[in-house]
Amino acid sequence: MEKKYEACFLLKPELSEEENAKELSYIEGQILNNGGKIVKKDIWGKKYLAYPIKKETEAFYYIVYFMALPGSLSSISEGMRRRENILRYLFLQRKRFPELEKDEQRGENVNARANVK
Repeated sequence: MEKKYEACFLLKPELSEEENAKELSYIEGQILNNGGKIVKKDIWGKKYLAYPIKKETEAFYYIVYFMALPGSLSSISEGMRRRENILRYLFLQRKRFPELEKDEQRGENVNARANVK
């Protein structure tokens, strides 16, 4: 059974736009080639890090929400370990994706207001 995941990738800040796009397509390809389905992609851009990672104080943040089989995560992370332009990555299992959570919260707020009147 497929599970829902959120992945955060920190890329080197000095990459050009072309190199950045190449890394992003590599990340997406790794997920898709291992049986995953990308639901949403978010590019946060360049941000300062709370502490240096591999002597870098900034990183380019890229967030991906996807569905995949639990066994495919090891294959995906193996491909990420080999890339020198990826400073760090993290996979989190989600119960729901964020856009669904926001829609449900809005629906609850509307229902709560309707009950008050």
